[in-house]
Amino acid sequence: MTLKIGVLFIFVILMITSVRSGCAAAEEWPGEAQRELVKSRQQSFPVNSYVYDTEWFSPLEEVAGNNRYPLPRALKDSAQHRKAVALAKQHDSYALLVWQHGVITLEYYGSGFSRSTLFDTASMHKSVVALLFGTLLDDGLIDSIDDPAEKYLPELLGTKAGSAPVRSMLEMTSGIKTPLFDNPTDNPYTFAYFGNDLHAAFARWPVPLKPYEEFQYANANTQYLGWIIEAVTGKRYAQYLSEKIWQPAGASAAKVWLDKPDGSARMACCLQATAEDWLRTGIILAQGGRINGKQLVSAKWTTQMMAPGTIFPNYGWQVWRGSPHNPARIYGKDIPAVIPAEAPFAADDTIFFDGSGGQRVYVSPSQSMVIVRIGRPSKTWDDSALPNILMTANKNNNG
Repeated sequence: MTLKIGVLFIFVILMITSVRSGCAAAEEWPGEAQRELVKSRQQSFPVNSYVYDTEWFSPLEEVAGNNRYPLPRALKDSAQHRKAVALAKQHDSYALLVWQHGVITLEYYGSGFSRSTLFDTASMHKSVVALLFGTLLDDGLIDSIDDPAEKYLPELLGTKAGSAPVRSMLEMTSGIKTPLFDNPTDNPYTFAYFGNDLHAAFARWPVPLKPYEEFQYANANTQYLGWIIEAVTGKRYAQYLSEKIWQPAGASAAKVWLDKPDGSARMACCLQATAEDWLRTGIILAQGGRINGKQLVSAKWTTQMMAPGTIFPNYGWQVWRGSPHNPARIYGKDIPAVIPAEAPFAADDTIFFDGSGGQRVYVSPSQSMVIVRIGRPSKTWDDSALPNILMTANKNNNG
């Protein structure tokens, strides 16, 4: 009997040790397979051509569109338009489009690019997420943007990110920070971009601040907003974007980059669309939520999107604001990038979608103007230069 008890005791100890070991293995992150995937993707990433080398991004999910609502054109050859094209060429731009008072007045494509080219414009996608988020309020799918995020994302229950109001995520003031690159091998930012488990990666982004304590541009905010969209609609992000924005706007098919097959879309970046369809997203804002005679999102929402944030006036809800003039814009403390805007914006209601390296959609509702610039990533892109060439002309043409 004593021997049997001893054997049983040893068996139990071994089982407990095995379970603990298994839990430790399960909790270990990132695993070796994840490291190898990230390393492989980093090595093959097309640094100089990612904006148009969209086939590199895999797997992809289609955002269905339609072509039933073409944008009218009345192309002009004014001195201002020629100057704008010259500036675009100077910065090796792939596409430059201007929409003004209901028509496309300027359309330029660099060699090898056309109306059908899909472009990956990185963080310009964030502004589309915010536009789509407004439909949740319109349809009564969420109660208030002042609710904590965990109300709609149970996975965040009891976490600092979960207690942050949805509004603070829209404004990039939730307390979440972009991880410092002091350890690039295991940096959660790296794994959020190149890995295949977005939920695990973003769960490890630091939240050292309280909501509304400080402006900190962090991709995790937008990703959580996108997951809220999926949670309350019960639909995949690509499907809901297609139904509520893309098809009604008359856009052609686009694509979003997933972390793995049938996995999560990357909502903070990586929406691949034509220059003209990026133009359409700006038109929706310029026209108070309308396009093709349809109200896709309420004018109240678009007005709030473009208004100053609670503590940082140069950022609204996932869009940047040109006013007040900020000659050396930054993304938050500890983020080294500085984006110049040498002069104040000619139209002080100018807002813009900001994609890495100078990918932009500029919108001025007061001047009924939208400008899209897509091109080779540039560290010297001056945010106010292009819109001021064209918006000054717009003022002159309208007295």
